[in-house]
Amino acid sequence: MSAREDRARLQRLRAAEQDHFERTRHSFILDGRELGYVKPTRETEAKLRPDPIAKMVANESLTRERGRAAIEIREVIEALMAGMLARAADFRTSGGRPQIPERIAMMHAQQYRPWAEYLAGRPEQAALRRGSQPIPAAPARAGRCPPALELAIDVVFDGRSLIDCERARGWRKHGTAAKLLTYALAVYADQAGWERNRAEMAAFEAWWGRRVGRASRGDQVRSR
Repeated sequence: MSAREDRARLQRLRAAEQDHFERTRHSFILDGRELGYVKPTRETEAKLRPDPIAKMVANESLTRERGRAAIEIREVIEALMAGMLARAADFRTSGGRPQIPERIAMMHAQQYRPWAEYLAGRPEQAALRRGSQPIPAAPARAGRCPPALELAIDVVFDGRSLIDCERARGWRKHGTAAKLLTYALAVYADQAGWERNRAEMAAFEAWWGRRVGRASRGDQVRSR
């Protein structure tokens, strides 16, 4: 991890800690007046703001197939957060009784996990499939685009806007978050066989490789 990425990660951690404090600290009453302010929970905020994925599908910045990919990703993450997919042995049954719907277990095993591993850079476990034919992935030293996985979860599960995601990461060039989200969902839709996105994926991966290379060279120059 580069020095820039490490700084950005620490900034996000500090921001998350401050956000947690503001949502959970207690106000108190003094002379009949309430002092302090508690922000609404993330669940309440999510209910009050529009779903960014629905908005992007509606304005056609995402295809319906990529919107469908987002829905499946969200369903699997919800199961993960609930502890329903904590262990591989628990996917189908626990103590002889069904624990989660078969559909969710299959999505996790066949699509979500290979998708996450592809983005994170473990291609030996993440051969893309179209029908029954595996498509071997080319080796990747540092992952195809781990930030795309992180950002997709921020938008799909947490409901964060693309602008918020860019600000949190210190990305000055607007549109970067949209590119990463589109790529992440294109990978999932290709993997599921709903779209053929190999050329688009290859073009993005080449662009991202150049971007990471430039950032790495910049860090090396500044460290001298």
